[in-house]
Amino acid sequence: MGSKVFGMKGGVLAAATVMALVGGGACVSAGETAPQTPGGRDADITPEELESTTVDDAMEAVSLLRPHWLRARPTRTINDPIPVVGVVIDGMARATRSDLAQLPIGQVERISFMSASDATIRFGTGYTGGAIIVTTRK
Repeated sequence: MGSKVFGMKGGVLAAATVMALVGGGACVSAGETAPQTPGGRDADITPEELESTTVDDAMEAVSLLRPHWLRARPTRTINDPIPVVGVVIDGMARATRSDLAQLPIGQVERISFMSASDATIRFGTGYTGGAIIVTTRK
């Protein structure tokens, strides 16, 4: 009976070892970083991307480079049936899309997107579709 139990433990150990070896092949080693796609779907809009465009303001930049940020995520609740994508400029919550349109592209350092849950935790309610975060040049 003891050999059956040992055999079972050995089988579990062998299965775990195989899974670790197979799954470990996709891991990145400690000295490497995972490849990143510049300008990816949810990546920040960088100064380099902004300089490569001919847009005049931050709203045009978002519309051109990450238009999906302007569309609210399909998270609807009874209390808030229409999700809203908020705008935050230099930490000033409750900015609007009009503020984005009035912000010259030369003053923009970086634009990023924050999920609805993260934006709500950081800035309070009213960000059911997430938030576009703008950092201006100092």
